[in-house]
Amino acid sequence: MSQSGTFDFDVVVIGSGPGGYVASIRAAQLGARVACIERDAREWGGVCLNWGCIPTKTMIASVERYHAAKSALKMGVLTGEVSYDFGKIMDRKEKIVKALRSGVENLLKSNHVKKIVGVAALTGKNSVEVTLEGGKKETLTAANIIIATGSRPIIPPVPGLEGEGVWTSDDAVTCKAVPKSMILLGAGAVGLEFGYVFNGLGAECHIVEMMPEIMPLGDAEIAAELKKALTRQGIKFHTSSRLTKVERKDGLLHATVSGEKGETTLSAEVILVGAGRRASIQNLGLEALGIAMEKNGIAVNERMQTSVPNIYAIGDVTGKMALAHVASHQGVIAAENAMGHEAKMDYHTVPSPIFTEPEVSWVGMTEKQAREAGYDVMVGRFPFRPLGKAMAIDQQEGMVKVVSERKYGEILGVHIVGPHASDLIHEAVTAMKLEATVEELMTMVHAHPTLAEAILEASLDAKGEAIHKMRS
Repeated sequence: MSQSGTFDFDVVVIGSGPGGYVASIRAAQLGARVACIERDAREWGGVCLNWGCIPTKTMIASVERYHAAKSALKMGVLTGEVSYDFGKIMDRKEKIVKALRSGVENLLKSNHVKKIVGVAALTGKNSVEVTLEGGKKETLTAANIIIATGSRPIIPPVPGLEGEGVWTSDDAVTCKAVPKSMILLGAGAVGLEFGYVFNGLGAECHIVEMMPEIMPLGDAEIAAELKKALTRQGIKFHTSSRLTKVERKDGLLHATVSGEKGETTLSAEVILVGAGRRASIQNLGLEALGIAMEKNGIAVNERMQTSVPNIYAIGDVTGKMALAHVASHQGVIAAENAMGHEAKMDYHTVPSPIFTEPEVSWVGMTEKQAREAGYDVMVGRFPFRPLGKAMAIDQQEGMVKVVSERKYGEILGVHIVGPHASDLIHEAVTAMKLEATVEELMTMVHAHPTLAEAILEASLDAKGEAIHKMRS
């Protein structure tokens, strides 16, 4: 809570990513004197804005538009020969990033948040030392501190996996040209999205995944549908496989991959590592204060407090769910509690999107998780293919899957692979947040023709009542 006059600030936030800048603004809205510290003046907005969410989605949008133009003739649109200018794709990406970065800075300024550029370290439960440009040090005191330092890519300890041609996602969003061939490690969001981008721009792409299926955190049935769609586009998948070594010869990286059928060698110009990220906590001073850690990051409670109650942690640094929107909501929770409110973080209805084409998004339990939790499960499915809107926009791939509980009709999870899945999922998020039942989804009137009709039909199908589903 604010202790005016005792400290320089009521809240000091370390990091300006989607967690940090949101926490800063929310605390300021509640009357706090706030400082937000960012280590690099060129990175207001953090990894998401500068290196992650925004650059990748901008590149993905260009690839989507490129392929839409190439297939325009089937919809009666004459375009002539279609090609792309990678330099202009990247210039557009950088323009959007700069605009949003400026927007974050202006939001902080308009909320009277003091912006400080420097490297921060905790020197006490109420003090932060900032090393400014040039080496000068400044100490800030605060009633509350919010750690929002994010994460950094993990490079697995594989012999030869280093040096030129080994990319992280940071390299992928700043590259100057499209490689002719690429091996991507990990079939989570990073590997799948960059695989979609570079395959769509003409690169030969191989995705290597340790688990038996791609998209390990998602529903297996939905993952299989996405895998089929991306395979049709030309991406080659190697599941239940592990990279064991990398060698260089004739200007290429030769990757030895061990799988269920033994070892094979894949060769490419680039290996892109999308095998996860780790919390950025080095040199923060956590140990000296006795701040408790968990396997994947700083331990926090549902109020986002660390083991030192006036010090909070949010976003990737907590190791909870590495999603920008989770970091932002955690930032709101932390700021409100720092200012004396009672707020708790709930992960039950967090949507998880993957921005390939087709898109994927889900909320809640997978079918497997629901069955393992002991629920008497009902599952409804409906494909986009027969929908009038899907036909009209020529995007018929994919399906909606609704997982519900039989006795009360509780919606346990909704999973979508298909057009605009990242937008459609919010109907399910709202329903689950309001504790709606599958029966209530079934009786909601959905506009026609829309893609959302697939959610209606999948809900009906959970009870065996889908109207537009052929019966055997």
